[in-house]
Amino acid sequence: MRFSIIMPSYLGNYKNAASNRERKIHRAVKSVLEQSFQDFELIVISDGCDKTAEIIMPYVEDNFPKVRLLQIIKQHNFSGAVRNSGIAYAHGDIIVYLDIDDYFGTDHLKIIDENIGDYDWVYFNDLQYDLGKKEFYDNPVQLAMGKCGTSNFAHRRSMNIYWMSNNYLHDWVMINTLMSASSNYGKIPSGQYHCCHVPFPKRIDI
Repeated sequence: MRFSIIMPSYLGNYKNAASNRERKIHRAVKSVLEQSFQDFELIVISDGCDKTAEIIMPYVEDNFPKVRLLQIIKQHNFSGAVRNSGIAYAHGDIIVYLDIDDYFGTDHLKIIDENIGDYDWVYFNDLQYDLGKKEFYDNPVQLAMGKCGTSNFAHRRSMNIYWMSNNYLHDWVMINTLMSASSNYGKIPSGQYHCCHVPFPKRIDI
């Protein structure tokens, strides 16, 4: 198997939660199922939340083993430990991440497959939907790798690498962990990761 996509999900209420998460998780799953590159598994991790399991089980029943549900006890921290549970459960050669309020463009996995080559890991800019301008643009989030934001990297499972932080610095820490683990990495010029931690665009049909 080529890709394992790790998607942590906790649909309970918490401070600063993204809006419309129950609708957005449908959009996220469908964006994976509609990929032009179909050699993947999507691992949705229900972080102690029955609502996630309720929403995802119909996808599992219709698409197993492409869609798999992993139910764990609620983690009292950020999603690093949850993502690690997904990595341990994965079968794919390459690990990719997707947050439930984000989604993939149709060719996202294809682009990674065509560009990862012999690299141990790659990173890419995300795209964020601007409701005011009604267009996509580079997310201005600045991390260690330039415009590399939430979940904007893919790495080989053989690196045996895990998330080392469970707070809001988890992306920074993961990027630095990847950089320390291997200097054999590259940037993909045009990934299709859409970062949508904004109100749900009404015109997008789910």
